[in-house]
Amino acid sequence: MGEWNVKVGTQLSITLKQQINLAETITYRSKIIDRTEKELMIDYPVDIGQYVNLPILPEQTINIEYLKKGNVFTFNAKVKRINRSPILSFVIDIPEQGTIQKIQRREYVRINTDVNIAVHSLHQSFEPFSTVTQDISGGGAAIITPHHLTLNQGELVLLYIVLKSSYSDFEYIKTKAEIIRTMTLNEVRSTSVKFDFFDERDRQKIIKFCFEIQREKLKKQVF
Repeated sequence: MGEWNVKVGTQLSITLKQQINLAETITYRSKIIDRTEKELMIDYPVDIGQYVNLPILPEQTINIEYLKKGNVFTFNAKVKRINRSPILSFVIDIPEQGTIQKIQRREYVRINTDVNIAVHSLHQSFEPFSTVTQDISGGGAAIITPHHLTLNQGELVLLYIVLKSSYSDFEYIKTKAEIIRTMTLNEVRSTSVKFDFFDERDRQKIIKFCFEIQREKLKKQVF
């Protein structure tokens, strides 16, 4: 086994597939609190939002993600035992190098700008509405949402997006999108969506638009 050179104190994301519904996963935050040559001791994870402990048991399989030098790595592990002293924690074997995978994640420039957008339900669950974005990237957007409207997590919608910058003519994009979450901040209600393009070239149009808007903002700062 090669040396696994991840330090004590490294932050971890831990996912456990719920036994009741295998499609449901919950991610918890934790960290490595101690290690030996063969084992890792991990702080017992807590859901920060609800302040509840992860229902973890010996012999249970979990998925762990960690960040190293700007890259995300993941591996599966089996819980060997639960420690209750000196603090509540659990123990896993240090993973074999061959079992660790690097996660390829695209990072997109996200721009705070108001892009005109129309939102339609794919299943006629709400009336279409026109609004603007709070921000947008090649991966998704946050859109201003009417207070009376409920958009459910995981729901698919159809978006019509109008792009216009000082460097290019109007671009019209039609795409499906998945509802990620809805939140209210300072009485402004917004919904985060993840794009699901019919044509990947439309993603490139949005990425180009974001860079153009960023260029415009930098130019204003200079002059």
